[in-house]
Amino acid sequence: MKRTVMTLLTLLLLLAGASAQKKGKATLVDGPQFRRLDSLQLDSVYKYWDNIVTQHPKDEAAWRKLSDVELERVTRLMLYGKDKEAEQLHKELDLLGHMSQAIPGTYTYYYAAYTSAFGHRSAYADSAIAVMPKDVPADDYDRWAGYLIGKKDTLRLTKVLTQYYESGQYPASALQYDYNELQGMEKGGVYLGQTQGYILGKFILQFVLGVHKDKILCSEGNVKSHVKRMFESIGIPFSDEIYNSFKTSKQDDELIAIMRYIFEHSKRPVYLSASSRFLTGIPDDLKACLYNEGLTMRYSAKPYNNVAVKRRNVEQRYMMDYLVLQFHPEVKSFHTPKSSSSLAFNYLILLYDLMPYYKKHNAEQYGRLNRIFTGIMSKLGERGWSLPNSDKYYTINYRKEGGPHYEFQEQIGFKRDPNDDEETYKRKRDEFFKNNTRVLIKTEPLE
Repeated sequence: MKRTVMTLLTLLLLLAGASAQKKGKATLVDGPQFRRLDSLQLDSVYKYWDNIVTQHPKDEAAWRKLSDVELERVTRLMLYGKDKEAEQLHKELDLLGHMSQAIPGTYTYYYAAYTSAFGHRSAYADSAIAVMPKDVPADDYDRWAGYLIGKKDTLRLTKVLTQYYESGQYPASALQYDYNELQGMEKGGVYLGQTQGYILGKFILQFVLGVHKDKILCSEGNVKSHVKRMFESIGIPFSDEIYNSFKTSKQDDELIAIMRYIFEHSKRPVYLSASSRFLTGIPDDLKACLYNEGLTMRYSAKPYNNVAVKRRNVEQRYMMDYLVLQFHPEVKSFHTPKSSSSLAFNYLILLYDLMPYYKKHNAEQYGRLNRIFTGIMSKLGERGWSLPNSDKYYTINYRKEGGPHYEFQEQIGFKRDPNDDEETYKRKRDEFFKNNTRVLIKTEPLE
């Protein structure tokens, strides 16, 4: 059965590509789809596109498909530690050699040359960016924007991000979320993202839309050149001695040592996303200095009333009406920083604790949050999430009892005893969930 499904998937990829080829447009297949194919199926897809470029040597869409498959085949060998086999396959196929003869000087050629598994060369990146057409897929924009962020080339970065924004491929919900994260920060604050993906949308806000230009945007990392750029952006002195101290820290691992140094030496307020993976596994003394202000966490060595700041952000700063009503279809993305469902879930998990306060003290804000949470859960539907490095599990359930409403629940994972029979397992499971499930949000019926 599995072989049949995979064969059908291979056929669908080929048919989709064939349709695109006939129309003269490239409907690019995302990497994750190729990764679902085994080696034999990848070979079949490669042969198909190799045949197409043989018949139509100027077809850039077909060459792009072929290079994507070749990259997947070579990368897969390298992931399994077969570097010599990967290099041999790369040489035998000589895809770049054939492309240089068929489509020299094109965006597709430069892109394939830069993304080759055997070295990313800046010259190819610069050439690709210079001739990049407007109909490239979102992943290409992400790649080139990341490259230019690393170069601190704001002139070309602005051009690429403007083209990205105007293409309509960057999800509006992700920009809204990015805006709200920055909106809750103090003027001149530093935002430290997990990766470049978490600050790319914020650069669109700054360079294309001209908002929150006072904020300093950086991504976490421990490579020396990256740390140097990060310190320079924040205004922290950098030296080899300081950098080497991060590697020999007895208290923290290297990344945590770098982050701690930034927290303690920055003259600007420093923020992390409240959903950052960095928050798991950090030392207790550092965790005690990170205060939740809604969508972000702020470092402070001195205690302060962060709950009041969180309420201020919700009441005065965050723009959340888009969570209730959207006027444009959502652009789907499988990348967490741009995933509309993941970002919507963050509002639930990060703001639910305000509901009891507003129910008691502020009926207007309670009604507003109730409407927003209802809008979020109605779009997400009945589903569940698990958090990284956590045994907690969250579910959304629609209820009709007492009027139509939604419940956002938190559960703790249940582990089955292999010695239990089915009846005993179900009894223990039901009893466990009964005692370890709590309702975080219970919306009220909307009029």
